[in-house]
Amino acid sequence: MKQIRFKDVKAVAQGRWGSILSSLVGPMMEDAIERGSRRHSPCPIHGGTRPFRIFKDFEDTGGCICSQCGAFSDGFALLNEAHGWDSSVALKEVATYLGLTDSKTHTKAPLPPRILIKKTETTDEEIQQRTKRTQELWRQGLSMNESGSEPMARYMYNRGLDMARTPPTLKMILSHGYYDEGKFIANYSAMLAPVLNPQGHCIALHRTYLTFQGLKAPVESPKKLYTQGKTLRGAAIRLFPATNILGVCEGIETALAVNQMTGMPVWACISANLLRQVDIPEGVETVVIWADKDRSRAGQKAATQLAEKLYEEGFEVVIKLPEIDIPAHKKSIDWLDISNAQQTHKNPLRKIA
Repeated sequence: MKQIRFKDVKAVAQGRWGSILSSLVGPMMEDAIERGSRRHSPCPIHGGTRPFRIFKDFEDTGGCICSQCGAFSDGFALLNEAHGWDSSVALKEVATYLGLTDSKTHTKAPLPPRILIKKTETTDEEIQQRTKRTQELWRQGLSMNESGSEPMARYMYNRGLDMARTPPTLKMILSHGYYDEGKFIANYSAMLAPVLNPQGHCIALHRTYLTFQGLKAPVESPKKLYTQGKTLRGAAIRLFPATNILGVCEGIETALAVNQMTGMPVWACISANLLRQVDIPEGVETVVIWADKDRSRAGQKAATQLAEKLYEEGFEVVIKLPEIDIPAHKKSIDWLDISNAQQTHKNPLRKIA
């Protein structure tokens, strides 16, 4: 077996990611590629109705984004998430497809022609417009203790969370348009959470669309990201100020549940892909990874990959994984489920919507 080097595979893959991912991910990837960078399509990982879009430099990098799974900086990251692979497996599979190995376990496709693309990055003007829109939305937001924030308070209660512990890093706007493929669907309330990059700058807003009763809005993707066209690598929703110990997890509600159970400051990383990439600030000594337990093992593998990264950076790392089995009717279980199970045990009359 010849040695496989990342830089060599990456160089040969440039301009060919469309054919690579169509082969290794599946036919839904072809639909996304056909639609291009300006139109949405069903996510090739979880399906859904048009929450997925490829980046403008997709053929060169394989980069893309899903409103539920998060952003993928390159094709290797997408393969890791789609199949639950680690980086070495993804590298080998891509290398084999491109004919760079002597593996007999994978049918080598003929090398597709290199596609020359004129790169069109997000312009400074577009970034400024989206940044201004982000700031306007945040200024319109109501904190939990302000009149008009009842849908967010009801949502917290319905999810089994202590409304009094809701941090000021979460706000709510009473009426916010939900769009699908640029088509207006309806106005809903929306919970807002700023996504901060490693330098502490807001680069996106995470929105959870809600009904007045505090339930997730009846739309295909009730959780969406409004980005400014900047990379999300290393970013997180910093729900609580970090101390010498910091917890990290995927979802906002999971982070709130862990804080409710332990008092620990916890950041939400939105998805398994972004969890494995999160940057930890100076001053933190111990990082606790509150992992989701998935049948696909995506959450467990993301936690392991992040732990390896943080070990190398000098942090003390602990992985916390729910010990109970995943119920037959569910694909995963997280620490919010654990918190709710504990509350139900203490108070059997409590019903969580």
